[in-house]
Amino acid sequence: MNKLKTILIKGQVIFPGEIIGFSASDREKLKVQLEAYENNEELLLLRFKSDDELERKDSAFTEINGVIAKVESVKTRDNGIIEVAIRALRRAKLKSLDNYAENEYEAEVEEYIQSEEGFDRMLKSLQLTMRGYSDTDARFKNNFLNELLSIDNLPELLDRLRLTLNLDYDKRKSINAAKTPVEESMLLMEIMSEAIDRKEIAEKIKSEVDKDISKNQRDYILREHLKVIQNEMAKNSGYETVSDEYEEKLKKVKLDDEHKEKLKKDISRLNTASNNGAEGNVIRTYLDTVFEMPFGIYSEDNNDIIHAKKILDEDHYGLEKVKDRILEYLSVRILNPTGNSPILCLVGPPGTGKTSIAKSVAKALGRKYVRISLGGVGDEAEIRGHRRTYVGAMPGRIVEAIKNAKVSNPLILLDEIDKSSRDYKGDVSSALLEVLDGEQNKTFRDRYLEIPLDLSKVLFIATANTLDTIPRPLLDRMDIIEISSYTENEKYHIAKKYLAPKEIRENGLKNKVINFSDKAIKKIIHNYTRESGVRNLSRRIGDICRKCARELLEGKKSFKITEKNVRKYLGKEKVRYDEIEKEPQVGMVTGLAWTSVGGDTLSIEVNVMPGKGVLTLTGNMGDVMKESAGIAKSLVRSMAKEYGIEDEFFEKHDIHLHIPEGAVPKDGPSAGVTMTTALISAISEKKVRADVAMTGEITLRGKVLPIGGLKEKLLAARLAGVKRVCVPKENEVDIFELSAEITDGLEIVYVQDIKEVLKVALID
Repeated sequence: MNKLKTILIKGQVIFPGEIIGFSASDREKLKVQLEAYENNEELLLLRFKSDDELERKDSAFTEINGVIAKVESVKTRDNGIIEVAIRALRRAKLKSLDNYAENEYEAEVEEYIQSEEGFDRMLKSLQLTMRGYSDTDARFKNNFLNELLSIDNLPELLDRLRLTLNLDYDKRKSINAAKTPVEESMLLMEIMSEAIDRKEIAEKIKSEVDKDISKNQRDYILREHLKVIQNEMAKNSGYETVSDEYEEKLKKVKLDDEHKEKLKKDISRLNTASNNGAEGNVIRTYLDTVFEMPFGIYSEDNNDIIHAKKILDEDHYGLEKVKDRILEYLSVRILNPTGNSPILCLVGPPGTGKTSIAKSVAKALGRKYVRISLGGVGDEAEIRGHRRTYVGAMPGRIVEAIKNAKVSNPLILLDEIDKSSRDYKGDVSSALLEVLDGEQNKTFRDRYLEIPLDLSKVLFIATANTLDTIPRPLLDRMDIIEISSYTENEKYHIAKKYLAPKEIRENGLKNKVINFSDKAIKKIIHNYTRESGVRNLSRRIGDICRKCARELLEGKKSFKITEKNVRKYLGKEKVRYDEIEKEPQVGMVTGLAWTSVGGDTLSIEVNVMPGKGVLTLTGNMGDVMKESAGIAKSLVRSMAKEYGIEDEFFEKHDIHLHIPEGAVPKDGPSAGVTMTTALISAISEKKVRADVAMTGEITLRGKVLPIGGLKEKLLAARLAGVKRVCVPKENEVDIFELSAEITDGLEIVYVQDIKEVLKVALID
């Protein structure tokens, strides 16, 4: 440490190598500088923290970091002004400051720490950064870079680098506060890196701007070319310009004067908007859509009802009720062509032929067929269209369907209408209300087209798997036709007549190469599929055909598919049918249930044991079925005396009701009768006949209410070997509509009260 006379300066951050000048006409003001010059002494240049005189009251009014300097020259001008030039030599740190006379200071200092640890690594990093920085500053690159790169001493490099960079006051201040050369190097590299980043961002922005300008110029040129091409094509067609072509189309379109006038305005706008690509394209797209619409164009219906019946019988086996209803509808259309068309809705399980029936109706009438899938559609604009104010606006699916059909009276299939959804974009079901209402759809207005469409001549057929998810107002506008499950005999005829030939043809086999025996088809139906429709049956026949196709290429010439070799192609039997008990049991009753794949038997077991009157329910039951169990228990308690059950029995015994196959969810009210019978049997210890099955909803008074899915339930009863079935009296009308194939061999007992059921089921 050594003591140096100190000069305090304002608002400047001085680095080694820089020269600072002082001037005055009074020698007293330059006393310290002149004495240092005469004595060849070094000085300390120290900066005030603040330029405010009032803040310089204590020892902390100066910065800690200063610079050791030496007076380089003294000159006296003609006017008596003395000029002193001082060169900064090296940095120093203030230890203490002594005010030994008025405005004269002496400082004890410690020179800048210059440990060489990390110098080599930092020197290379600094040189690399300088090369990158040179691309941002041409002056630096041309005048200083090579000279700086030749310096291999870090402190010396820093002294030179500071003077070449354009540093503002704050950056000079932060660099001056650095404690070591390594720390100072980090700060300088950070400053240069910021400049590099700024240049890269600026170049990227410029590139994007240039790209946009280039794209706009390119688009403009292409639009002008397109305009010329369109006009030339129009001339080849006998028109002077594109707008002339639209004018000619406007004369031919069958619209009233009001809408023709609006279209005329759009054509006029096309002339003025031709240079503006976006607006011109929107107008052209709209006009193209309008002039492609088949206004006033209708196909002629085939009004031969005999021909229609022949087509339906050829394309579908069974479904007599459905075909009769469609033929009735077609008959009314023939007799009253101007009447409103009812909207048919075909409801049934998957794979029962709903979509193919719609195709057959179109074929029978000779109408164009268009399918619109509504599964998962949640945007109301899909039906009503988008307003033309939106970017990328387009007409709704109804308008698109009519445009594609090229006639105003096609058959439109609204497929999966029960699976349309509702979200923040609107409700598709509500949008369909206008489309499917005969009083409203005469003037259906699409938001994009903005021209009323007459949909009264369009034949709409909807399909659905269930009615539960269709809103009531929409359901009210449709004529429901239910398609129930196929019997095994119906599946056999469908497979033999339609499915097997189709799969043989699609898999590249000829009839003479492969042949399915009747028993083989029946075995596939009974042991390898379990469904309401025939979709899986078609897949299993396809599986056999594919395996035969491979064997054919391996050398085998022909194939005979029999009952015995079905297992060779399809593996182990996939479907197991429940069978009824051989002997009467106590507390075990066979019920009947409807599932998504058809009917099924439902065994209900009841055990009674000493306890405190707790009713336990197991078997994965839904809420409705649990309520039926509670109703059944209350009904049994009310009938206790009649069946010799003690009054205190229910307080001293626990009851456990179980439905096997606990992993399968079960719900619905139709097991009420079965649960009541099982409870009575278990409590009274009376056996239940093994060959009896039952179905029906029960009330607290013991009344048996009607149920649905009767056809499927009776089919399941036959497969399980049931001889007698208890059915609610109110379902008697449904039995008359079933074919003899289903009811033959079954004794059907119609019941109105639980006592009638118990009389049939229990053994005294």
